[in-house]
Amino acid sequence: MLYSSTRGNAPARSLRELLSRGTAEDGGLYVPEAWPELTSSELATLSGRAYDQIASDVLALFGGAEWQQCDFTTGIRKALAGFERNDGPPLSRLDDQMWSMELFHGPTLAFKDYALAPLAEAIDRELTITDKRATVLCATSGDTGAATANAFAGRSRANAVILFPEGRVSDVQRKQMTCLGAANVQAISVRGDFDDCQCLVKNLYQSEAAKEYSYTAVNSINLARILLQASYYIYASVKIHNDCGQPVNFAVPSGNFGNVFAGYIAKQMGAPIGKLIVTSNENDVLPRLFETGMMSKAETIPTISPSMDIQVSSNFERMLWILKGRDGNATRDMQKQLAEKSIYELSQSQHSRLTKDFDAMKCGKDDALNTMRQIHKQFGKIICPHSATGYFAADQLRATLNGPIVVAETAHPAKFPTAVEEALGTLPETPVRLEDLFAREEEFTTVDPTVEAVLSVIDGIFGTP
Repeated sequence: MLYSSTRGNAPARSLRELLSRGTAEDGGLYVPEAWPELTSSELATLSGRAYDQIASDVLALFGGAEWQQCDFTTGIRKALAGFERNDGPPLSRLDDQMWSMELFHGPTLAFKDYALAPLAEAIDRELTITDKRATVLCATSGDTGAATANAFAGRSRANAVILFPEGRVSDVQRKQMTCLGAANVQAISVRGDFDDCQCLVKNLYQSEAAKEYSYTAVNSINLARILLQASYYIYASVKIHNDCGQPVNFAVPSGNFGNVFAGYIAKQMGAPIGKLIVTSNENDVLPRLFETGMMSKAETIPTISPSMDIQVSSNFERMLWILKGRDGNATRDMQKQLAEKSIYELSQSQHSRLTKDFDAMKCGKDDALNTMRQIHKQFGKIICPHSATGYFAADQLRATLNGPIVVAETAHPAKFPTAVEEALGTLPETPVRLEDLFAREEEFTTVDPTVEAVLSVIDGIFGTP
């Protein structure tokens, strides 16, 4: 299988090539030439397999003949060995309709571990096979940076550069990026918001120096990461569908549209999925789009759920390409309009097609805190403020949806103790993985949001290639 650019003016690439690429040469994002489909019998077979095998089988459909070279199977198994729970995300039925899917049992206690841990193994293997080195670029609103830093720490063939917005991640998230003590990981605090960090990564990747520095990206702009995340939607939907016989709806906290797009991929492959509900905080760029059909930038507002403090949802470009009939030129024009005028508008038919598969809802601070209290009172669960947006939307929409609703719990509550204390009057229990975190020394550099400033740090720490 080959992968093409959403903007239609870059060479097609293989899965193996995607491991070392973020954006395409024309600035677009890679998308598969077709969605592989799982038959009913194949889905039935998957339901009886272990999670690592399900993830391997799903990715094999996207890898074709190159599967053995990438060897994701070994990478997934090795990565999951470092999880608190390595048998897949725990699924719990809370009432007659509501389920939880806990995605925070990996090394950094967030859903990003399910993709970044095995992706790092695959990239490391590829660099070893080809006898090359790489510089991994990562823009983060918190969790991606922590997962990237942990996944690449100590690897001999890859350096990792993590860009995070100054003062806009939780203390736990920041220290997970800055306290590793790994010589090959450099955290950089950027004077700006996540969208500035994301723009820097894209500009670095498109720069003349990109080949010289051997940049690769592990944000969700890298499609290999999204494909890895699609596995847990297939895993969960098949298991719950077997229990109730109905399509499974998912409420997914989302800022950059990557995690929920992984659910969309799973649905296109034949997983028994109903609606995908996009939930956000006050930075409601996606709910506004789903309500009005207009993608419009606004100022990013700091919130109690910082991982969703995003106003430029880069991954939606893949969905836009689908809505535009896989027309690269039309997609490029819309993205150009967004960059220059901070807005574009879907046609009525495109908007209708979008809302056939998706719904969306904003959840402000008061609703999130109230939901955290409600979930704790009803089910004895302490949840993070991001997951609270999912539970809020699920509760608001449950009467309109047929079948079970699964809330993707995207992070452990201990990563956001201030919000938990404000909601419940008590701090969450500290997991073993975080017990000594605040005793460790931090190492990071703060810069202005310019390519030159970031390059200066990279050269100063790792040297000029």
